Amino acid sequence: MTSDINIREQRLRKQAELQSMHINLASLRKQEASYISASALVPEILVNQINEVRNEIKKVERDLLALQPNLEDETARKLYWDAFDAELANDFKQANKLYRNASRYNYPDAEAAIQSTRHALKAVKVGNTATIWSYTPVASERKGVVIGFVILLMVLLVGLLVISFSNRILTAKPPDTIAEVIISTATPTSITVIQIIPDTATPLPTPTMTATPLDTATATPTDSPIVIVATEPVATDTPTSTPTRSLRNSPKIIGPRDGLVWGDGAIVFEFEDLELADDELYCLIDLKGFDKRDTENWSYPTIGSKRSYIPVDAHIFRIAKTQGIRCITWKANIGKNSCANVISQDTEVRVIGMPQPCAHLKTE
Repeated sequence: MTSDINIREQRLRKQAELQSMHINLASLRKQEASYISASALVPEILVNQINEVRNEIKKVERDLLALQPNLEDETARKLYWDAFDAELANDFKQANKLYRNASRYNYPDAEAAIQSTRHALKAVKVGNTATIWSYTPVASERKGVVIGFVILLMVLLVGLLVISFSNRILTAKPPDTIAEVIISTATPTSITVIQIIPDTATPLPTPTMTATPLDTATATPTDSPIVIVATEPVATDTPTSTPTRSLRNSPKIIGPRDGLVWGDGAIVFEFEDLELADDELYCLIDLKGFDKRDTENWSYPTIGSKRSYIPVDAHIFRIAKTQGIRCITWKANIGKNSCANVISQDTEVRVIGMPQPCAHLKTE
């Protein structure tokens, strides 16, 4: 049972890593397309980055195939990687043909690869050998500069998010404390209703009526008695309080396990499949990081997904670790249309250790 759970966690991590690599490859392909549309030479460093990412994807797909041998897109992958080998051998005609076959099976990078090989074929026809793309590893120094620049950019983006979040909290309107005190100290009191009920109807004045003085000496209680009756408030069947919306139970968490110690790689937050409606989604909330002084010094925005699992890329946690974060806490719930409209209770607080869990922070 434990081995099955570990294999499932490895498979989900590989799927998240593969998805992240395809997103990175698509971004590089957009840069490549900008050069192609301008009929310009594609920089060698961009070509090398594309091929390096594709080699990493190839390796992760092999690992995933070992964990899940019954994948449905085996034909698409074989056609794509055969075309990749032909492209590295500068056989662009054969590569273009195989890429087109792979695109019929909706392989993610097939369409962009077709455009790339077409551009290479045009370059061969006009005799511009400088545009023939061969794979040469990037120098280690250049790769270090690029990786350092990417990490610096991600740190700046996270810093901007933290500053924006802090300003939003500082500029928020303070609660109306006077109204809160009045509401909190108000206590219900009983109300006494006094009704004056005459025994006989009082005649309306007419033109022929004349006022006669009242003889107080001969007046008796039966002349015009006045009865004072004190009654309690009458209860009615209609409710006086407005009904409150009841929240459904929180989603059940499958993984990651509470107290997980993160080493490296993506983390997949998985929930029990509740067969949500089309306008409902799982929400990963309150990702907060704490440093060695147990001070919250890192946060990540809420993520929503209609699927029952939410992958978070590894570089998010790497950035948190470089900022001295020791552990991360998180919760989850269900939203309707967006995570801002919560329709379920929150799950209990979970902890991810970096490098060890902070169990005493689970106070929310």
